[in-house]
Amino acid sequence: MPSTMIVAVGDELLGGFTLDTNSHWLAQQVREAGYPCRRIEVVADEDSEIVAAIERAVGGSADRIFVCGGLGPTTDDRTLQAVAHALRRPIGRNPEAAAHIQGIIERMHAAGWVPTTEVSEANARMAEVPDGAVVVHNRRGMASGLAYQLAGDEDRWLFVLPGVPREFQAIVSEEILPRWMSGSTAPTVRELHYGFAIEASFYEPMQILEREFPDVSVGSYPQTETRRLIIRIRGGDPERVDAAARRLLELRPLPAP
Repeated sequence: MPSTMIVAVGDELLGGFTLDTNSHWLAQQVREAGYPCRRIEVVADEDSEIVAAIERAVGGSADRIFVCGGLGPTTDDRTLQAVAHALRRPIGRNPEAAAHIQGIIERMHAAGWVPTTEVSEANARMAEVPDGAVVVHNRRGMASGLAYQLAGDEDRWLFVLPGVPREFQAIVSEEILPRWMSGSTAPTVRELHYGFAIEASFYEPMQILEREFPDVSVGSYPQTETRRLIIRIRGGDPERVDAAARRLLELRPLPAP
């Protein structure tokens, strides 16, 4: 099954100032698209940290890599330079990205929000991107999304996206998922819910499932607020997942309602 890796960039994430909702939301989306996330890495707004994380991701086996955040107009937005370094590509003004920024500024001027149609030096920075990008439309903001086909493999892509959640989600939903992440099948997931269950009592039944169904993933997830225990069974073959669920019910039946 193809897979995804996420690199989330931002001091605000590491400092606990901002919750990383992008990674949480994206992990759900790529799982449903059949490209489940295998790793999420959060790094600081430092060139060396971002470069190293991208190099690790590219050197791994993930089919789709998302680098999120750090595309804005200020000095702490360093992702574009880091991508250029990591991919060994020169960086320069992208006409398509620049035209997108110019169009937004002109609409803002027409609405009376800015005094001129001139693009500031800060906003122009967002059009300085590593060479070879497929520019991905961002209808909610100035920073265009970028897609890079990775060398040596026609079906491995790296996406560089703004971190503003509404922009990020729009680009993923409207552009990336239909264009670059179709054709795969989501893993099958089954859940068994046990009320007032002791998690440790599932140790042996889960051991048995792991031996009998090595191709299926089984996990236990206590819900302390509702005093319920969820056993989640996942796998690529729906018949095997259903068989594992039936086997668990033999080992630990659901309590009577």
